Amino acid sequence: MLEMALGLRIIFGIIASFAIINNGLLLLVICKNKVLLRMPYNMLVLSLAVTDFITGIGIFITPVYVIGQGSIPIPDGWIGHVFCRVIFSQYLVFTLGIVSVYTVACMAIDRWLAVARPTKYKTILTKSRVNICVLCIWTISVLLNTPHLFEMKAAAGPGNIPQCKWIVLTEGVARMIVAVVEFMGKFFLPLLTASVTMISLHSRVKSSQALFRSNRGQAGLRLLRMCMLTTLILGVCWFPNQLYYLLFKYDLTQLDTPMHHFTVVLCMFNSCINPIVYCISNKTYRRYFMILLCPRYKERLIATELTGSEAASTVYDRICKARPEARISVANAIQAHAFERNGGINNDQD
Repeated sequence: MLEMALGLRIIFGIIASFAIINNGLLLLVICKNKVLLRMPYNMLVLSLAVTDFITGIGIFITPVYVIGQGSIPIPDGWIGHVFCRVIFSQYLVFTLGIVSVYTVACMAIDRWLAVARPTKYKTILTKSRVNICVLCIWTISVLLNTPHLFEMKAAAGPGNIPQCKWIVLTEGVARMIVAVVEFMGKFFLPLLTASVTMISLHSRVKSSQALFRSNRGQAGLRLLRMCMLTTLILGVCWFPNQLYYLLFKYDLTQLDTPMHHFTVVLCMFNSCINPIVYCISNKTYRRYFMILLCPRYKERLIATELTGSEAASTVYDRICKARPEARISVANAIQAHAFERNGGINNDQD
Protein backbone atom coordinates (compact mmCIF):
# COMPACT_ATOMS: atom_id res chain seq x y z
CA MET A 1 0.00 0.00 0.00
CA LEU A 2 2.86 2.39 0.75
CA GLU A 3 4.35 1.85 -2.72
CA MET A 4 0.97 2.44 -4.36
CA ALA A 5 0.45 5.58 -2.29
CA LEU A 6 3.89 6.89 -3.28
CA GLY A 7 3.25 6.05 -6.93
CA LEU A 8 -0.07 7.90 -6.86
CA ARG A 9 1.55 10.93 -5.27
CA ILE A 10 4.16 10.98 -8.04
CA ILE A 11 1.45 10.70 -10.71
CA PHE A 12 -0.57 13.52 -9.14
CA GLY A 13 2.59 15.62 -8.86
CA ILE A 14 3.30 15.15 -12.59
CA ILE A 15 -0.31 16.01 -13.49
CA ALA A 16 -0.25 19.12 -11.28
CA SER A 17 3.05 20.26 -12.80
CA PHE A 18 1.78 19.88 -16.35
CA ALA A 19 -1.51 21.59 -15.43
CA ILE A 20 0.37 24.64 -14.14
CA ILE A 21 2.90 24.73 -17.01
CA ASN A 22 0.50 24.02 -19.88
CA ASN A 23 -2.23 26.38 -18.71
CA GLY A 24 0.36 28.99 -17.69
CA LEU A 25 1.65 28.97 -21.28
CA LEU A 26 -1.91 29.23 -22.60
CA LEU A 27 -2.58 32.22 -20.33
CA LEU A 28 0.61 33.85 -21.63
CA VAL A 29 -0.51 33.25 -25.22
CA ILE A 30 -3.87 34.89 -24.58
CA CYS A 31 -2.40 37.80 -22.59
CA LYS A 32 0.22 38.52 -25.29
CA ASN A 33 -2.36 38.29 -28.10
CA LYS A 34 -5.36 40.27 -26.90
CA VAL A 35 -6.93 39.94 -30.36
CA LEU A 36 -8.02 36.45 -29.27
CA LEU A 37 -10.34 37.96 -26.67
CA ARG A 38 -12.40 39.66 -29.38
CA MET A 39 -14.17 36.31 -29.74
CA PRO A 40 -16.54 35.21 -26.95
CA TYR A 41 -15.35 31.62 -27.37
CA ASN A 42 -11.76 32.56 -26.50
CA MET A 43 -12.96 34.33 -23.37
CA LEU A 44 -14.41 30.99 -22.28
CA VAL A 45 -11.09 29.35 -23.19
CA LEU A 46 -9.39 31.89 -20.91
CA SER A 47 -11.78 31.07 -18.06
CA LEU A 48 -11.15 27.33 -18.51
CA ALA A 49 -7.37 27.90 -18.54
CA VAL A 50 -7.58 29.85 -15.26
CA THR A 51 -9.72 27.07 -13.76
CA ASP A 52 -7.27 24.34 -14.79
CA PHE A 53 -4.27 26.42 -13.65
CA ILE A 54 -5.78 26.80 -10.16
CA THR A 55 -6.64 23.08 -10.20
CA GLY A 56 -2.94 22.31 -10.67
CA ILE A 57 -2.14 24.41 -7.60
CA GLY A 58 -5.02 22.77 -5.72
CA ILE A 59 -3.64 19.29 -6.44
CA PHE A 60 -0.29 20.31 -4.95
CA ILE A 61 -1.74 21.78 -1.75
CA THR A 62 -4.33 19.05 -1.11
CA PRO A 63 -2.65 16.56 1.28
CA VAL A 64 -4.37 13.44 -0.10
CA TYR A 65 -2.79 13.95 -3.54
CA VAL A 66 0.88 14.99 -3.50
CA ILE A 67 2.05 15.99 -0.02
CA GLY A 68 0.64 13.02 1.88
CA GLN A 69 -2.08 13.04 4.54
CA GLY A 70 0.25 13.08 7.56
CA SER A 71 2.87 15.43 6.11
CA ILE A 72 1.43 18.74 7.32
CA PRO A 73 -0.16 19.50 10.73
CA ILE A 74 -3.75 20.69 10.90
CA PRO A 75 -3.90 24.29 12.26
CA ASP A 76 -5.83 25.03 15.45
CA GLY A 77 -9.08 27.02 15.62
CA TRP A 78 -11.14 28.25 12.72
CA ILE A 79 -8.19 28.04 10.32
CA GLY A 80 -8.12 24.28 10.89
CA HIS A 81 -11.84 24.02 10.14
CA VAL A 82 -11.43 26.02 6.91
CA PHE A 83 -8.43 23.90 5.89
CA CYS A 84 -10.29 20.64 6.50
CA ARG A 85 -13.51 21.72 4.80
CA VAL A 86 -11.99 23.46 1.73
CA ILE A 87 -8.59 21.86 1.11
CA PHE A 88 -8.36 18.47 2.82
CA SER A 89 -11.90 17.44 1.79
CA GLN A 90 -10.96 18.06 -1.89
CA TYR A 91 -13.78 20.62 -2.10
CA LEU A 92 -11.53 23.07 -3.97
CA VAL A 93 -10.40 20.78 -6.79
CA PHE A 94 -13.81 19.20 -7.34
CA THR A 95 -15.55 22.58 -7.34
CA LEU A 96 -13.09 23.64 -10.03
CA GLY A 97 -14.02 20.45 -11.87
CA ILE A 98 -17.68 21.52 -11.86
CA VAL A 99 -16.61 24.92 -13.21
CA SER A 100 -14.81 23.10 -16.06
CA VAL A 101 -17.87 21.01 -16.93
CA TYR A 102 -20.19 24.02 -17.08
CA THR A 103 -17.60 26.08 -19.01
CA VAL A 104 -17.31 23.37 -21.67
CA ALA A 105 -21.12 23.27 -21.90
CA CYS A 106 -21.14 27.04 -22.52
CA MET A 107 -18.39 26.64 -25.13
CA ALA A 108 -20.58 24.13 -26.97
CA ILE A 109 -23.57 26.50 -26.85
CA ASP A 110 -21.34 29.30 -28.15
CA ARG A 111 -20.37 27.19 -31.19
CA TRP A 112 -24.01 26.25 -31.79
CA LEU A 113 -25.02 29.92 -31.89
CA ALA A 114 -22.11 30.73 -34.21
CA VAL A 115 -23.23 28.04 -36.69
CA ALA A 116 -27.02 28.01 -36.28
CA ARG A 117 -27.53 31.78 -35.69
CA PRO A 118 -24.55 33.43 -37.43
CA THR A 119 -26.32 36.74 -38.11
CA LYS A 120 -27.34 37.17 -34.46
CA TYR A 121 -24.22 35.66 -32.89
CA LYS A 122 -22.35 38.90 -32.20
CA THR A 123 -25.44 40.63 -30.81
CA ILE A 124 -26.39 37.71 -28.54
CA LEU A 125 -22.92 36.93 -27.16
CA THR A 126 -21.49 40.31 -26.27
CA LYS A 127 -18.38 40.65 -24.11
CA SER A 128 -20.39 41.75 -21.07
CA ARG A 129 -22.80 38.83 -21.40
CA VAL A 130 -19.95 36.35 -21.61
CA ASN A 131 -18.43 37.86 -18.45
CA ILE A 132 -21.80 37.49 -16.70
CA CYS A 133 -21.99 33.90 -17.96
CA VAL A 134 -18.53 33.12 -16.49
CA LEU A 135 -19.54 34.68 -13.17
CA CYS A 136 -22.74 32.59 -13.12
CA ILE A 137 -20.75 29.41 -13.85
CA TRP A 138 -18.50 30.01 -10.85
CA THR A 139 -21.44 30.91 -8.60
CA ILE A 140 -23.49 27.85 -9.59
CA SER A 141 -20.49 25.54 -9.16
CA VAL A 142 -19.71 26.85 -5.68
CA LEU A 143 -23.36 26.52 -4.62
CA LEU A 144 -23.77 23.01 -6.07
CA ASN A 145 -20.75 21.76 -4.13
CA THR A 146 -21.50 23.68 -0.90
CA PRO A 147 -22.91 20.61 0.94
CA HIS A 148 -19.49 19.01 0.58
CA LEU A 149 -18.07 21.72 2.87
CA PHE A 150 -20.02 20.25 5.78
CA GLU A 151 -18.90 16.66 5.24
CA MET A 152 -15.60 17.22 7.05
CA LYS A 153 -14.44 19.09 10.15
CA ALA A 154 -11.38 19.52 12.35
CA ALA A 155 -11.56 17.47 15.54
CA ALA A 156 -9.18 16.49 18.31
CA GLY A 157 -7.34 13.25 17.65
CA PRO A 158 -4.84 11.17 19.69
CA GLY A 159 -2.75 13.40 21.92
CA ASN A 160 -5.28 16.21 21.42
CA ILE A 161 -3.75 16.86 17.97
CA PRO A 162 -6.25 18.32 15.45
CA GLN A 163 -7.29 15.97 12.66
CA CYS A 164 -9.69 16.20 9.73
CA LYS A 165 -12.63 13.82 10.14
CA TRP A 166 -15.51 12.97 7.81
CA ILE A 167 -19.12 13.59 8.85
CA VAL A 168 -22.11 11.61 7.57
CA LEU A 169 -24.82 14.16 6.75
CA THR A 170 -27.48 11.91 5.22
CA GLU A 171 -28.37 8.23 5.41
CA GLY A 172 -30.74 5.82 3.74
CA VAL A 173 -33.13 7.11 1.09
CA ALA A 174 -32.16 10.76 1.67
CA ARG A 175 -28.52 9.89 0.94
CA MET A 176 -29.50 8.25 -2.36
CA ILE A 177 -31.73 11.15 -3.46
CA VAL A 178 -29.03 13.71 -2.68
CA ALA A 179 -26.50 11.60 -4.60
CA VAL A 180 -28.69 11.53 -7.73
CA VAL A 181 -29.39 15.27 -7.54
CA GLU A 182 -25.66 16.02 -7.17
CA PHE A 183 -24.76 13.68 -10.06
CA MET A 184 -27.31 15.30 -12.36
CA GLY A 185 -26.56 18.91 -11.41
CA LYS A 186 -22.78 18.78 -11.09
CA PHE A 187 -21.98 16.64 -14.09
CA PHE A 188 -24.61 14.80 -16.11
CA LEU A 189 -26.91 17.65 -17.23
CA PRO A 190 -24.16 20.08 -18.35
CA LEU A 191 -22.27 17.27 -20.11
CA LEU A 192 -25.51 16.06 -21.75
CA THR A 193 -26.15 19.63 -22.95
CA ALA A 194 -22.66 19.86 -24.44
CA SER A 195 -22.93 16.41 -26.07
CA VAL A 196 -26.35 17.01 -27.64
CA THR A 197 -25.18 20.41 -28.89
CA MET A 198 -22.06 18.88 -30.47
CA ILE A 199 -24.10 16.13 -32.18
CA SER A 200 -26.48 18.74 -33.56
CA LEU A 201 -23.56 20.82 -34.83
CA HIS A 202 -21.93 17.81 -36.46
CA SER A 203 -25.15 17.13 -38.37
CA ARG A 204 -25.34 20.76 -39.52
CA VAL A 205 -21.74 20.75 -40.71
CA LYS A 206 -22.22 17.53 -42.69
CA SER A 207 -25.36 18.84 -44.37
CA SER A 208 -23.96 22.34 -45.11
CA GLN A 209 -20.30 21.78 -46.01
CA ALA A 210 -20.36 24.61 -48.58
CA LEU A 211 -20.74 27.14 -45.73
CA PHE A 212 -17.33 26.17 -44.36
CA ARG A 213 -15.18 26.55 -47.49
CA SER A 214 -14.27 30.21 -46.97
CA ASN A 215 -11.42 31.35 -44.72
CA ARG A 216 -13.91 32.43 -42.09
CA GLY A 217 -15.79 29.14 -42.37
CA GLN A 218 -12.56 27.15 -42.04
CA ALA A 219 -11.60 29.13 -38.92
CA GLY A 220 -15.02 28.42 -37.43
CA LEU A 221 -14.69 24.74 -38.33
CA ARG A 222 -11.35 24.54 -36.52
CA LEU A 223 -12.92 26.01 -33.38
CA LEU A 224 -15.78 23.55 -33.70
CA ARG A 225 -13.39 20.58 -33.88
CA MET A 226 -11.50 21.94 -30.89
CA CYS A 227 -14.71 22.23 -28.88
CA MET A 228 -15.83 18.71 -29.85
CA LEU A 229 -12.52 17.21 -28.77
CA THR A 230 -12.53 19.18 -25.51
CA THR A 231 -16.07 17.95 -24.72
CA LEU A 232 -15.19 14.34 -25.54
CA ILE A 233 -12.06 14.31 -23.37
CA LEU A 234 -13.87 15.97 -20.46
CA GLY A 235 -16.60 13.31 -20.58
CA VAL A 236 -14.08 10.47 -20.69
CA CYS A 237 -12.10 11.93 -17.78
CA TRP A 238 -14.98 12.81 -15.45
CA PHE A 239 -17.74 10.26 -16.12
CA PRO A 240 -16.02 7.23 -14.44
CA ASN A 241 -15.38 9.15 -11.21
CA GLN A 242 -18.84 10.68 -10.99
CA LEU A 243 -20.52 7.34 -11.69
CA TYR A 244 -18.26 5.58 -9.17
CA TYR A 245 -19.09 8.16 -6.49
CA LEU A 246 -22.82 7.83 -7.23
CA LEU A 247 -22.55 4.04 -6.78
CA PHE A 248 -20.63 4.61 -3.54
CA LYS A 249 -23.61 6.55 -2.18
CA TYR A 250 -25.69 3.44 -2.95
CA ASP A 251 -23.13 1.25 -1.10
CA LEU A 252 -22.20 -0.52 -4.34
CA THR A 253 -18.56 0.61 -4.43
CA GLN A 254 -15.88 1.53 -1.91
CA LEU A 255 -13.56 4.54 -1.72
CA ASP A 256 -9.77 4.31 -1.43
CA THR A 257 -9.58 1.33 -3.77
CA PRO A 258 -7.34 1.09 -6.87
CA MET A 259 -10.36 1.68 -9.14
CA HIS A 260 -11.41 4.75 -7.16
CA HIS A 261 -7.86 6.15 -7.31
CA PHE A 262 -7.79 5.53 -11.07
CA THR A 263 -11.00 7.54 -11.58
CA VAL A 264 -9.58 10.44 -9.54
CA VAL A 265 -6.37 10.39 -11.60
CA LEU A 266 -8.52 10.65 -14.74
CA CYS A 267 -10.38 13.67 -13.30
CA MET A 268 -7.19 15.52 -12.43
CA PHE A 269 -5.59 14.59 -15.77
CA ASN A 270 -8.27 16.64 -17.52
CA SER A 271 -6.77 19.82 -16.02
CA CYS A 272 -3.53 19.49 -17.99
CA ILE A 273 -4.73 18.20 -21.36
CA ASN A 274 -6.80 21.09 -22.80
CA PRO A 275 -3.88 23.31 -24.00
CA ILE A 276 -2.49 20.29 -25.86
CA VAL A 277 -5.90 19.73 -27.45
CA TYR A 278 -5.95 23.34 -28.64
CA CYS A 279 -2.52 22.95 -30.28
CA ILE A 280 -3.44 19.70 -32.00
CA SER A 281 -6.87 20.72 -33.28
CA ASN A 282 -6.53 24.46 -34.00
CA LYS A 283 -3.98 26.07 -36.31
CA THR A 284 -4.39 29.51 -34.77
CA TYR A 285 -3.51 28.37 -31.26
CA ARG A 286 -0.68 26.23 -32.65
CA ARG A 287 0.84 29.29 -34.31
CA TYR A 288 0.61 31.41 -31.19
CA PHE A 289 2.20 28.68 -29.07
CA MET A 290 5.03 28.31 -31.59
CA ILE A 291 5.62 32.07 -31.62
CA LEU A 292 5.72 32.12 -27.80
CA LEU A 293 8.07 29.15 -27.48
CA CYS A 294 10.21 29.92 -30.56
CA PRO A 295 10.47 33.64 -31.41
CA ARG A 296 12.34 32.84 -34.67
CA TYR A 297 9.18 31.07 -35.87
CA LYS A 298 7.39 34.44 -36.16
CA GLU A 299 9.89 35.73 -38.72
CA ARG A 300 9.64 32.55 -40.76
CA LEU A 301 5.84 32.62 -40.54
CA ILE A 302 5.66 36.21 -41.85
CA ALA A 303 7.96 35.41 -44.75
CA THR A 304 6.05 32.22 -45.59
CA GLU A 305 2.66 33.96 -45.54
CA LEU A 306 3.94 36.65 -47.91
CA THR A 307 4.54 34.24 -50.79
CA GLY A 308 2.64 31.17 -49.65
CA SER A 309 5.77 29.01 -49.80
CA GLU A 310 8.59 27.91 -47.53
CA ALA A 311 11.07 29.11 -50.17
CA ALA A 312 10.54 32.71 -49.09
CA SER A 313 11.52 31.76 -45.57
CA THR A 314 14.79 30.31 -46.85
CA VAL A 315 15.54 33.44 -48.91
CA TYR A 316 14.78 35.63 -45.90
CA ASP A 317 17.23 33.66 -43.75
CA ARG A 318 19.94 34.05 -46.39
CA ILE A 319 19.40 37.82 -46.56
CA CYS A 320 19.62 38.14 -42.79
CA LYS A 321 22.82 36.08 -42.66
CA ALA A 322 24.45 38.13 -45.40
CA ARG A 323 23.27 41.49 -44.04
CA PRO A 324 22.30 41.26 -40.34
CA GLU A 325 21.57 44.97 -40.20
CA ALA A 326 18.79 44.51 -42.75
CA ARG A 327 16.84 42.05 -40.56
CA ILE A 328 14.54 44.60 -38.94
CA SER A 329 13.76 46.56 -42.12
CA VAL A 330 13.07 43.39 -44.12
CA ALA A 331 10.84 41.97 -41.37
CA ASN A 332 8.90 45.23 -41.08
CA ALA A 333 8.40 45.44 -44.82
CA ILE A 334 7.19 41.84 -45.05
CA GLN A 335 4.84 42.27 -42.09
CA ALA A 336 3.39 45.52 -43.48
CA HIS A 337 2.80 43.93 -46.87
CA ALA A 338 1.11 40.88 -45.35
CA PHE A 339 -1.10 43.09 -43.16
CA GLU A 340 -2.13 45.17 -46.18
CA ARG A 341 -2.84 42.06 -48.24
CA ASN A 342 -5.15 40.71 -45.50
CA GLY A 343 -6.99 44.00 -45.29
CA GLY A 344 -5.79 44.51 -41.72
CA ILE A 345 -7.80 41.49 -40.52
CA ASN A 346 -6.62 38.23 -39.05
CA ASN A 347 -8.84 35.83 -40.93
CA ASP A 348 -8.09 32.97 -38.59
CA GLN A 349 -9.91 34.80 -35.82
CA ASP A 350 -13.10 35.64 -37.69
